[in-house]
Amino acid sequence: MKLKALLASVAVVAGLAAPAMANTIGTITVSDADWTYVTDYCDSLDGLSVSDAFDFSPSATAELSTPSVQLSSISQSDCQKAGLI
Repeated sequence: MKLKALLASVAVVAGLAAPAMANTIGTITVSDADWTYVTDYCDSLDGLSVSDAFDFSPSATAELSTPSVQLSSISQSDCQKAGLI
């Protein structure tokens, strides 16, 4: 019976950890509140050439609105690997 309780506890902890992993892009962990800004930024990078995406800068308002991540540190490749574009 104790084994079942232990396995149930592990399953609950694993279930709680999963949402935190969903907010990772590249090597950056993004808060839930800032995730919308990240997806909007990735949408802006979608369709740009590699050189244009490299030179693209987020708006000052968006950059200041995201305390958990610096948007300009996210590359077009990071967005593609995360499945956002």
